[in-house]
Amino acid sequence: MSTKTTVSANDAKILDMVFNPEGTMLPDKETETMINSEPIAIDPEILKKLQALEAEGVLLAEKDNVDGAIAKFTEAIELCPTYASSYNNRAQAYRIQDNITGALQDLDKAIEYGNGQTAILKQAYTQRGIIKKLQGDKDGAQVDFERGARYGNPVAKAVAVQDNPISQLCGAMVMEMLNKEINGPK
Repeated sequence: MSTKTTVSANDAKILDMVFNPEGTMLPDKETETMINSEPIAIDPEILKKLQALEAEGVLLAEKDNVDGAIAKFTEAIELCPTYASSYNNRAQAYRIQDNITGALQDLDKAIEYGNGQTAILKQAYTQRGIIKKLQGDKDGAQVDFERGARYGNPVAKAVAVQDNPISQLCGAMVMEMLNKEINGPK
């Protein structure tokens, strides 16, 4: 006689993190919706201007001109307020300046407008997770790292697995079993 065991979606996610640390985490409904959504359409000519402004902003940031970089990212946002990438980049610049409030607001916007843009979402969730962790919001950070991991950010995945208490418990149990197998029972 066999018994059928069902695993909750949360348990499946944790098991996936523990036993498949190099793979992509199982998506939740919100992640699937965001991945499968169409990106916000932007006129190709405007998109070229946005990308040029962003490239200028990145170059300025690399030359330690963070104020100039923020100005370029802001110019891009003013040109197209739904362009998620500029919010993500400006958030990074705000973090450099320790403007955490501005960074969090921009990351929220990057996530809001980032539907269908995996590259944007994995960075935005990971950045927001880092900020939340530094602020002591363990639960909020864990949620953001898990989402960043679902979108493919390897840093987010490593932190999500490392900081998940159930994952830690499973890892400890596996290590204990391996220890007993190798060294024999004590």
